[in-house]
Amino acid sequence: GLAPVRLKHGARSAQEARPARPLAPSALGVADLAASPPPDPAMKAAALRGTLLHGLFERLPAVRREDRRAAGLIWLDSQAACDPEELIDAALAVIDHPEFADIFGPMALAEAPLAGVVDGVVIAGIVDRLLIEDEAVTVIDFKTGRRVPKDAEAVPDYYKAQMGAYVAVLQGIFPGKVVRAALLYTHAPKLIALSAAELAAWRPKLSA
Repeated sequence: GLAPVRLKHGARSAQEARPARPLAPSALGVADLAASPPPDPAMKAAALRGTLLHGLFERLPAVRREDRRAAGLIWLDSQAACDPEELIDAALAVIDHPEFADIFGPMALAEAPLAGVVDGVVIAGIVDRLLIEDEAVTVIDFKTGRRVPKDAEAVPDYYKAQMGAYVAVLQGIFPGKVVRAALLYTHAPKLIALSAAELAAWRPKLSA
């Protein structure tokens, strides 16, 4: 697994000294999209659909291409999923898309745990996909909602903060590699890469 990143402890005043608290990217001082009124039935259905799609994205890439539909339907049946054919169609449209072959290939890790300390901020989370190559590391987060931004500028700040935190941790784990981040909006499907400058701007700080 990925080892947590630990910063070297320098001299700190008694006032500065305080235990670091784990901080998930969902609590980086940016308005949390989950902080909303209690979900109505439509929101609950959308959340369940997203959970099931994430489950398919995690499980099906390791299955032979010709067996994925049958395997996916068996798993969806075990989850008592509604509209399993629609769900499997949506998942396979992404997994089998040639543009995303590397993301779902054997070199990519699914549901990879990530933990580290960045400028005094403890970051912990699980990334949907982590592609580790000779010269670069790419972290990908799946977004299963039906709203797809037109470009990186339109991506919500909450998601940029999340990916900026992940990239900062990965830069500590892989100091000799270029670290990239992208959001895969599965409804389109569309992969939106975030620039290095934007990710650096959202690097977590203790003041956050």
